[in-house]
Amino acid sequence: MNNFLSGLILACCVLPFSFAVAAESQSAVLPLKMFYQGERLKMFYQGERIEQLRLSPNGKRLVALKNIEENTLIQLIDLTSGESFYLGKTDNKKFKFSWVRWANDTHLLASFRYGDVRGMGTKTTETRLFSIEAKAGSELVPMVKAAREDEYQSQFQDDVIKLRYPDDDHFLLGLDREMPGHDSLFQVNVKTGKATLIQRHRSNVGSWLVDRQGQIRASRDYNEKTTETSVRVLRPGQTEWIEAWRWQAFSEEAIAILGFGKDPKDLYISANHEGRSAVFKVDLSQADLPRQLIISHPVYDIEGSLIYSAARDEPVGIYFSDEASGSLFWDEEFKAFQAGLDKVLPDTVNYITNLSSDDRTYLVYATNTTTPGTYLLGDRNEKSLLPLAETYPGLNEDHLVQKKKVSYKARDGLVIEGYVSIPKGKDGPGAMVVLPHGGPFSQDSNSFDIFSAYLVNKGYVVFQPNFRGSTGYGHQFLTQAVGQYGMAMQDDITDGTEYLIEQKIADPKRICIMGASYGGYAALLGAARTPDLYQCSVSFAGVSDLPEQRYSYRNYTSYNLAKKQMGKDNDLLEQNSPLNMVENIKIPVLLLHGTEDRSVNVKQSRMMADELADEKKVFTYVEIEDGTHHLDYLPHRKQTFEAIDKFLNQYLPLTSSSD
Repeated sequence: MNNFLSGLILACCVLPFSFAVAAESQSAVLPLKMFYQGERLKMFYQGERIEQLRLSPNGKRLVALKNIEENTLIQLIDLTSGESFYLGKTDNKKFKFSWVRWANDTHLLASFRYGDVRGMGTKTTETRLFSIEAKAGSELVPMVKAAREDEYQSQFQDDVIKLRYPDDDHFLLGLDREMPGHDSLFQVNVKTGKATLIQRHRSNVGSWLVDRQGQIRASRDYNEKTTETSVRVLRPGQTEWIEAWRWQAFSEEAIAILGFGKDPKDLYISANHEGRSAVFKVDLSQADLPRQLIISHPVYDIEGSLIYSAARDEPVGIYFSDEASGSLFWDEEFKAFQAGLDKVLPDTVNYITNLSSDDRTYLVYATNTTTPGTYLLGDRNEKSLLPLAETYPGLNEDHLVQKKKVSYKARDGLVIEGYVSIPKGKDGPGAMVVLPHGGPFSQDSNSFDIFSAYLVNKGYVVFQPNFRGSTGYGHQFLTQAVGQYGMAMQDDITDGTEYLIEQKIADPKRICIMGASYGGYAALLGAARTPDLYQCSVSFAGVSDLPEQRYSYRNYTSYNLAKKQMGKDNDLLEQNSPLNMVENIKIPVLLLHGTEDRSVNVKQSRMMADELADEKKVFTYVEIEDGTHHLDYLPHRKQTFEAIDKFLNQYLPLTSSSD
């Protein structure tokens, strides 16, 4: 534990408020000329200025993660006095805040994550949990006692199950202290870290869930050998646990537990409804566990976390982002509440992110493609709504453009959606960057994202296809990617690129494919499989050897899941590995990879660089010393953006030779 604490720098006194102001003196909107002369790139790689703004239960104070250069600080703001001070910070080089939240009105909980190495040289991501009193000069207090040398040390120590239970000074924590992968439940004192065992682990339970009263009501378990998940429930008034659901990975029968209602018999889940995920309420008082459909969408999956009325302790909606909304409400009061916000802020998607315990004071996060994100403080009694902070000060509609949704048919007739961003003032076919997302089980949306914003500001058309396997489009669309790496998924990207050429949006002689993680794999595969379609390729942390990537999971509980997801046919994986197709590549390639990447080992880019060199291809390899998969450290983001900027300047001209 001492080694961990040595990586943190604690603020032992109140920092002058002028320090914060001075550090932000360059964050005002810059004249466009100055913006392009030197600050343009920095505006994008410096990251969010403020994150995770949270309101105290009594609505009188705020806490946030504040980023100043490479440092992230916990900042506390008193809404009554206006006093602001910092409680602690990290430089993000090794340790990074995962989250910070109010444990009660006087104490905070903060989670840190960092990379470590366990048995057999297995690289892991670890989390540690601390509390800190919300006053100047406070120090971090560990919430989990350090294990002795002969004891198992839990990898993840921040699974907070319920806050303020059974009183304001305690919370419930799930921790696999005694049996790896199988949580016990502890009641922890937020001031001291003293823990009391509430529920001992069981061999058939991975994690526990409690109802709103704090009673253990459900459990989950995952069988890493069979990739099967099971959920058991304890019905109100009963003493015998029953199995409620069991399903295989990627099954249409899968459910996600969202949370409980105020009545302990009401369990909210996300489950399949006509091929798409919808929200149901399950009645635990009845033996057959009947489901009541609460809300669904005709086109998209509804996947997100429940929104609770803090005053009523009842679910009122769910976070869900489509073209127009950030949330879906089934409660009439909150429907009207959201409608009022959207009337006042008609040009943004508006999320109610936080409510005081009486539901009267609240925080709103307003965003769209040209508004990276603004936090606002609302008072329902005073009917006021005041802006608090911008996540990316200086980036606004002067530098950004709206994304446009496009739909096209893939070669097998499947309809694929994507988003196109066109630089201001551009007319006719332009230089384009194809930007497939990572995952691959994720999605791009019409919301702001930093890489597409940087590229379109630079002058490129940006295309972000939601190829099959992208989330949000239903079970069948998702599972068409299982075991299909490099096949129809890649064809969807190719077909979308050709569609935009046909639509006179993209210049066929000026197209680059760029991505990170799975998107980096797609960028390399695009260079190898369709070498005449693109003029360059950029891969950040991309996979080059599929069998090697699958094998890299062998020491993790996800190994059999990875085999199911990627496929078991080694010959097929070999055929779809860019490493084995280097001789086909005819375009310049940029490879970037961090040496401390826990998701895709740096070996993947090193092997690709060696093969490109052997084949005498044009390429650049940038290895980021101590860099992670998510570029947590500011100098690493700077190095990455500068390398990409230089590469694009050289190989993807903004004007054609005929202009």
